[in-house]
Amino acid sequence: MSSENKLDQVYNRIIEQVADNMKSYGFPGTIGRVYAIIYFEGKPLDLDTLSEKTGMSKTRMSQVLREMAQINLAEKVFMKGSRKDFYDIDRDYYQNFISMFTSNFKSVVSRNKNLERKNIADLKQIIEDPSSSEEEKERAKAFINETQKSIEYFDWIDRLVEFFDSHEVFKYVPKKD
Repeated sequence: MSSENKLDQVYNRIIEQVADNMKSYGFPGTIGRVYAIIYFEGKPLDLDTLSEKTGMSKTRMSQVLREMAQINLAEKVFMKGSRKDFYDIDRDYYQNFISMFTSNFKSVVSRNKNLERKNIADLKQIIEDPSSSEEEKERAKAFINETQKSIEYFDWIDRLVEFFDSHEVFKYVPKKD
């Protein structure tokens, strides 16, 4: 096997490794493939080039890039002299981990806090409603207690996300130089 073929083989293995890693973070492998391709090109790439290199349609590639932008893994960049949209990635592995780790939790916390607010409002209505039985009021109070525990838990997750986003985590788990 020629050196060029071996290099291609290693390159393809790395691409798949990044795709598998992305899946372990809860994201589609396609995000990992696109990330790795841009990373190893060493420069921003346009939609046409990325579609060609991955075999994905432009529509699907556009969706993948939008997903990557939402989790702060890719951004649209201006390239002088071109009217095409180019995309680049943050090459900082640590920051990318933080972006992926925190993006899922941010949406979970937000969704659950909204739900908990609605639950508490409904439960308070039951407690204040003169037509509610004592049993219903007691169940509503028990649900409020559990909801308060849930709110504390999601507050903790929120603080954990901030711990990562602020890079405070590196004081306790430092990067290697």
